[in-house]
Amino acid sequence: MRKTTFLLSCLVSVVVSSCVAVKPTRWEMHSLASIGGHSTQVLGNPSTIPGKDGAPAIAFDGVDDGLLIDANPIAGAEEFTIEVVFKPKAVWPANVEQRFLHIEDMAVGQRRILLELRLNNQNRWYADFFMRTEKAALTLIDSSKTHPVGEWATMTLTYKDKQLKGYVNGKLELSGEIEYLPIPPTAKTSIGTRMDKRSWFNGQIQSVRFWKVALQPKKYSDIL
Repeated sequence: MRKTTFLLSCLVSVVVSSCVAVKPTRWEMHSLASIGGHSTQVLGNPSTIPGKDGAPAIAFDGVDDGLLIDANPIAGAEEFTIEVVFKPKAVWPANVEQRFLHIEDMAVGQRRILLELRLNNQNRWYADFFMRTEKAALTLIDSSKTHPVGEWATMTLTYKDKQLKGYVNGKLELSGEIEYLPIPPTAKTSIGTRMDKRSWFNGQIQSVRFWKVALQPKKYSDIL
């Protein structure tokens, strides 16, 4: 009996430890002044509005709206998952290139990650994932894999063992090989724009989640 109890206790401990290991850093878009407990620099005039299922979201106008957050949620990670829940608008050709999540220490440069989208003239968008280090750069993009604007969607970027993978709505769309060199803890994160204030996003962003482990989007939702 004691042996059985001990084994059950160990099993529970392993399960709990595994859950803790994949617990994400959640950035909900409840406030412009603070995201994920970090202070923000507000660019332009983004606004908090009801988003998907009535949950708060932040609307960006595609002209000069953005947020600069003094945090790097994947600092120290050797593998990671980044997920953005968003809804783009139809603004072709004004906002053909939209870089809506950017992690980099601009003072150091060279190492950066971006989640982006491109618009075409048929009111559809396609994903663009980008990573750069001082040794290499990799762009994951395919203009034939398009999605309708004006609808909520999820883009997810994962990295593990030199494999960078890009998902849209839980489906793997793109992958490639690159060696990730960790971005320093001093890096910041911009939302709604590239960090150097260009390629503005037009639409709504409801949440961003970060894990310091590579997960398959179709599986982690069930786990959490």
